[in-house]
Amino acid sequence: MKLLILKKTIKEGVSTRTGSPYKIKSLFVKFDEKVLYENIVKHLQGKGADIEQIEKFCKPNTYNEKISYAFGLNCSGFTFDKVEMFGTLDCNVLFDLNDSGFINAKIQVVDSKEKVNGYEASESEVTGWTNGDSETAKDETAGEEEPAWEEEDPLPF
Repeated sequence: MKLLILKKTIKEGVSTRTGSPYKIKSLFVKFDEKVLYENIVKHLQGKGADIEQIEKFCKPNTYNEKISYAFGLNCSGFTFDKVEMFGTLDCNVLFDLNDSGFINAKIQVVDSKEKVNGYEASESEVTGWTNGDSETAKDETAGEEEPAWEEEDPLPF
């Protein structure tokens, strides 16, 4: 499953049940294939999830008339450290429904290794904003010296 990494998150705290500290590293990812989404929905419904639970976990979003599907993906610290935002991760993903009714997605682990089939880093670094029909905005003050304050004109406060 090819997924675009949108965000990397770390959740830290202390478990109320055990009192032990925890640190959960996860990725917020998206994909665009409707057929893949429909297969995930069928799989989760087969495990007993209702459509409300599924849409809370992953629901279609529309942006610029294009539909995409986003969800949180649990991964190891190794994978978390190796990938970058806006990179494409190709991996085997397991979708499961826990006893509390929450849907979890995680990278499949076989023989203590995550099944990552490939990874492509983002092509370029984001350096500015553009509206699509003009050049990227540049900082006009770059390279210029800042004006020096004159000592004889102190601030009134």
